[in-house]
Amino acid sequence: MTSTLSSSAARGGAVTLGFQAVRLIIMFGSLVVLARLIDPASFGLMAMVTSIIGVAEIFRDFGLSMAALQARDLTRGQQSNLWWINFGIGLLLTSIVFALAVPISSFYGEPDLVLVVQVMSVTFLLGGASTQFRVHINRGLRFVALSITDVVPYLLSTVLAIVLAASGAGLWALVAQQVGTAAFGLVLAVALARWFPGLPRRGEDMSTLLRFGVSLAATQVLGYATRNLDSISIGRVWGAVELGAYDRAYQLMVLPINQINTPLSRVAVPVLSRLKGEADRLIAYVRQAQLVALYVTGAIFSLLAALGPQIVLFVLGPDWGDAGTLVSLLAIGGVFRSLVQICFWIYMSQGYATQQLRYFLVSQPLLIGTMLTGLPWGADGVALMYSVAYVLYWAASLMWVGRVASLNVAPMFVDVARALLIFAAPGAVAAYVVVHLAGQLPSPIALLLALLAAMAWYALSWLLVPRVRKDLNTLRAFGMKALSRKSK
Repeated sequence: MTSTLSSSAARGGAVTLGFQAVRLIIMFGSLVVLARLIDPASFGLMAMVTSIIGVAEIFRDFGLSMAALQARDLTRGQQSNLWWINFGIGLLLTSIVFALAVPISSFYGEPDLVLVVQVMSVTFLLGGASTQFRVHINRGLRFVALSITDVVPYLLSTVLAIVLAASGAGLWALVAQQVGTAAFGLVLAVALARWFPGLPRRGEDMSTLLRFGVSLAATQVLGYATRNLDSISIGRVWGAVELGAYDRAYQLMVLPINQINTPLSRVAVPVLSRLKGEADRLIAYVRQAQLVALYVTGAIFSLLAALGPQIVLFVLGPDWGDAGTLVSLLAIGGVFRSLVQICFWIYMSQGYATQQLRYFLVSQPLLIGTMLTGLPWGADGVALMYSVAYVLYWAASLMWVGRVASLNVAPMFVDVARALLIFAAPGAVAAYVVVHLAGQLPSPIALLLALLAAMAWYALSWLLVPRVRKDLNTLRAFGMKALSRKSK
């Protein structure tokens, strides 16, 4: 069983990361192209809408996708009931958000947002209809099909947005991208699920699933507030242009999280859920999973912190100069935000949604408060305090989940210190020095030289530091197992 589980996790992770690499390329291309076709103010207006109505997405799901995903056994009747619940909630939220269009517009003082909010409201109905189809694919460990439902809708909607933006649609190109992703996603999920919900059944026991979902939904609402109150506050106090720069910097920063760590949750949770009550095996798997966050996303975020202004100038163009410093400031916190995802995997896979909620009730207000202490200094101040907050939050989160799950997390702190201080940070420093020494060269050449300097350090650390070499060899073995077609 150990070999089979490990191989399933490895192959699932490889498939997921492979498809997400494609999605990352699409998203990166979208950032580059749309930033040159649409003005910062339009991005700011879109961020105003999504930062408020996005909370409805949590209620639309109501934690039921993860409740179904982590359940050891799920009957056909239970999943059919879950589909009807998600669909009903989606329909209700579409009606509520549509009705709130005028108040949201008045909050920001932007009359043009009324129609935008009304059109965006349909995404909740589409999302509610697709949720359990995706869960069914995920529970079957059909990671190729699941990844297709992720990548193809985004590709189609991005092409649509670029065509509309090129024709001068501006803000409405961004709206079309959001609605298109939801619509295409529903069509593909239905087509690939090999399942269709039956009529609701009263005799099915839904209590455990609903309790889990309620606890998780409450936790996610708190988490959502943490991720979006910064944008809401900047938009309300400093306006659409300042928020537009912050939003593009934030989106550039979270690309590695959204395209690497977050999709891996769909692999990690069902795999780790099979290790309930096996603390030693669980911590071994979690430490192995953390290596991805440390050596892949950790290196990426460190380079973003070192090269933020140069990357923004190259990627988004000269109109987005203010976003460069923001990327550097946010990326420092991004390292630790990516590591917090590991704690989420433990909570969800081991059925600790209630314990996570208790922790969130205390930690999230403190996290939000720390971020907003920078608001008087504009987006730069918020970005700086964002990073300070996440460093502290990660350390507290790891200690708390270790206590809840009775895990010895001390080695995980050691792993983080080693990977960041010996591998990622020196590589970022090397890149920073080189890009400034090559400041007179064209931007693409300077960036290339900086990346080569970082890679040279990574290779040197592999040669000189035995434990770094062991970690990277573990990742390499994990990758090889992922590519193997047979369980060893």
